[in-house]
Amino acid sequence: MKVVKRPQNMDRDHLRPTTRDAIVERVRSLALEAGAQPREQGFSRLFPDLAAPAHRLPEGSRTLDRLLALAEAMAEGEVIDREPRRKCAGDGDLPAAYTYLTAFVLNDLVWQRRPAGLPARPSESAPMECLDLLVNRRAGALDLESIYDAPRDPQDVRRMLLGRVAPAPAGVAGPPRKADANDLPRQPRSLDPGRDRVARVGDPRNDAMLVMSQLHVAFLKAHNTLVGDGLTFQEARLALRERYRWMVLNDLLPRLCDPQVLAAARTRAALGAGARASVPAEFAAAAFVLAPTMARPSYDYNCRYRNVERGALGTRLVLGTAGRGYDALPEHWIIAWEGFLPLEALAPQRARAIDSRIAGAPAAAGTLARRQLLEGYRLGLPTGQAVAAHLGLAPLSGARLLAALPQSQREAAAPFAQATPLWFYILAEAGDPEGPAGVRLGPVGSHIVAATLCGLMGRGLPDTPGRPFDHFTLSDLILLAAEQDLFPPEAAGP
Repeated sequence: MKVVKRPQNMDRDHLRPTTRDAIVERVRSLALEAGAQPREQGFSRLFPDLAAPAHRLPEGSRTLDRLLALAEAMAEGEVIDREPRRKCAGDGDLPAAYTYLTAFVLNDLVWQRRPAGLPARPSESAPMECLDLLVNRRAGALDLESIYDAPRDPQDVRRMLLGRVAPAPAGVAGPPRKADANDLPRQPRSLDPGRDRVARVGDPRNDAMLVMSQLHVAFLKAHNTLVGDGLTFQEARLALRERYRWMVLNDLLPRLCDPQVLAAARTRAALGAGARASVPAEFAAAAFVLAPTMARPSYDYNCRYRNVERGALGTRLVLGTAGRGYDALPEHWIIAWEGFLPLEALAPQRARAIDSRIAGAPAAAGTLARRQLLEGYRLGLPTGQAVAAHLGLAPLSGARLLAALPQSQREAAAPFAQATPLWFYILAEAGDPEGPAGVRLGPVGSHIVAATLCGLMGRGLPDTPGRPFDHFTLSDLILLAAEQDLFPPEAAGP
């Protein structure tokens, strides 16, 4: 395996706080020492008994260098002749839209405020001993904060504000049966890149990629459809939130988790055990960071844009540089969800299998893997083997771990064969040909994901206003949103 050499410390910059960060954290530390209580919406450890150094990666620059080499090996490299609508090697069974639902759920639960706190020792290679200084901007309750922390329609305050798409150039057609209100509301054009057409939403991360942006639009449109049924703003908000929670628990989790592990987690939640008030770091920085490995290198985005490289679907690339390009999303860039979900006879494109490979441009894939591996080290997460042993499972280690990996990763993973970074372990466990084989998470990953999400929502669904429901999948969300295209408000009767 060829390892690309990088300047020393180049990939560790985010571990070292800036002077401003240090001042902010010093003020916060003094406040805590004076008796101030950290906000409840912080982070916790799912396995506090595994917080000791003996259960995590060895400290020091040697481990960091090995993590960087492992990150390089996780990049799959260029894949030639991949057709999005035909199942190819490395594809899983999930419809491609679930990649972005997984990312949306993680964003809805976790938005870590930087800086995350100084290391316990001044060395850059010291993992955090305590998570008390970590601040989560999210409440960790799956209540669609990013959707509702946004402007309402001034013409009808019961409705969420949507943006209108920009007209396509002459002769360029977009997806059929789409109304004009199919973009996020945006700030005006500006020469300042930080203000130029920035989405007016509660989470700018949801506007980085067009598929995420359009999923966010679907939630806004679904709310407005419920308002169109005669609900007040609060009633529609409650109705959509409970449908969303049902979707996560009964549509997404069964697709990701081992069924026996999920059933046990549901039972504990029903009995009132395992309830959580904060998001575990093992979930936020490892077990639920699945979108990178599920993302395809290219997509059939709509009838006009087929087999488009994922990097070309960046929202800023489509809008254009500051002060130039379109005022809003061009109408020919509205997504065609039937290519991402089973909404028509032709099978949708699939998400990639859940394993330790990250598809796409190698430089971008390597950067993403480095960031995630270093984040797990910085937070002092336990190794995968330590968690497996704690759960009473036979750990995947040594030659058995290496055999579960692609040949291209084995050399870089060898130093971690007995003590593996938790994120990488969970992906290797999921991709094990003698285990889930990329179809779903393995036992460790399933336990962390199921225990966290069931614990955060350990209760039954209350009675909600509006049209009753006992089933609500991601496809149902898209269909509910599509009613706004079929019956836009301005065309509605009295």
